[in-house]
Amino acid sequence: FADGDMIDGFLWTIPFLIAVIGITLPSIWVKPLIAQDEKNKIRAYTKSMPLAKNTYIASKYAFLAVVVFAALLTVLIWCRIYFLRAGDNSFTDLVKKLQSFLIVISSASLLLAGIELTVFLSLGSKKAVLVKNAFMELLFLFVIGWFFFGNLNVFEKIDLFTIKEWIDAHEVEMKIMKVISPLVALTLYFLSYKLTCLINRNKDSETDS
Repeated sequence: FADGDMIDGFLWTIPFLIAVIGITLPSIWVKPLIAQDEKNKIRAYTKSMPLAKNTYIASKYAFLAVVVFAALLTVLIWCRIYFLRAGDNSFTDLVKKLQSFLIVISSASLLLAGIELTVFLSLGSKKAVLVKNAFMELLFLFVIGWFFFGNLNVFEKIDLFTIKEWIDAHEVEMKIMKVISPLVALTLYFLSYKLTCLINRNKDSETDS
């Protein structure tokens, strides 16, 4: 690689890493959130109060949904301020193109958080951590195998402006994704909540019997 190619190869990984962090960050909070409640017996305390049966579960889902929305809103505000101060240039245009992924990233983040909430609230934090670690180890082995046996030449043709050109060429598809992805994510997030309530209702019934 020439020096310019190495810099381009490094730069295109920045939005990729931001996307990965954005998707996984809310779900990372699930474990300490549930584990701390288990330690302080918050769930048992809420059951003893005159509250609706699924209040505790609903509060966790509502909290993470607010977190994802607040993070999305913060980034959008930051982008708006940046665009006003930076003016029109090629890099600003590139950032505007990458901004179109924010809603899709937030939708994926909400969906992943919902899956983790179902696992942690249904199995408990200790068992859920074992399940999550097993999944991460399998994913790690898959990535390592892909690096050894996959076609890595595809990365040689990727840089930030290649991504920009791809977004320009798929503008209609991106607009459709921006509309569909939050609807799909919210629907699956709600179904995750209902599934968690059902699993925990059955567990409570078995405990009472």
